Amino acid sequence: MDPWQTLTTDYEQSRARDDSLDQLMEWDAQRSLIGPVEGRTVLDIGCGNGEKTIELVHEHGAASAVGVDVGAQFLTPPEGTDVTLVPGDLSTLDEIDALNGRRFDVVLFLQSLAYARNRGRTLRAVRSLIADDGVLVVSMAHPIRWAVERSARDGIALGDAYHTVGPYSYPSRWNPDITITHTTDTFSSIHNALTDNGFRVEHVLEPQLSDENKQRFPHKQEWLSEHVGIIIFRARPA
Repeated sequence: MDPWQTLTTDYEQSRARDDSLDQLMEWDAQRSLIGPVEGRTVLDIGCGNGEKTIELVHEHGAASAVGVDVGAQFLTPPEGTDVTLVPGDLSTLDEIDALNGRRFDVVLFLQSLAYARNRGRTLRAVRSLIADDGVLVVSMAHPIRWAVERSARDGIALGDAYHTVGPYSYPSRWNPDITITHTTDTFSSIHNALTDNGFRVEHVLEPQLSDENKQRFPHKQEWLSEHVGIIIFRARPA
């Protein structure tokens, strides 16, 4: 069984905390690169419980949205909201019937792309699903984050840890009884995965806390000072 079929509830509870970085800065930063969605169609890959997918339609005016997640522990969209939430593995998007023949104006990977077993296959599938003038937004843990953790855990130099690209396994922070495995990256490996599979990067963002939130949540700023946070890529079909 995929660990996310068990972890989804723990993850969403953690993300909903008032002091979660998602609440404090990440979603605002992601929205800034997504841009206006009014009247547009959205595909949210690795959507968790679907909260953000629903918000983009119900509050921000997207015409419709499809959310895909292997956990399949979805919220119920408000009545009249054109949101479809379907179980599915981002590693095999080309096998999800609900996506067959569809094209989307906006495609999102919000903290999910690192879990693809074959990133090239996943991105090529997305290239076939995105409109020619569409927007792809990829939000990931910053490569320095995993380099810092791997350096401390394995007793290797930070630079060596940064360049150790590949599978990385560790006990989940939301449920330590479950082991998570995903790919770690360098900045260039993320960028090149996008450009090698049919996209051109047009903007990159590395969000940080506002001055107000640095004062309100010093424990979060302490963590960010060491681990940097997330990195967000906005790309277009090449």
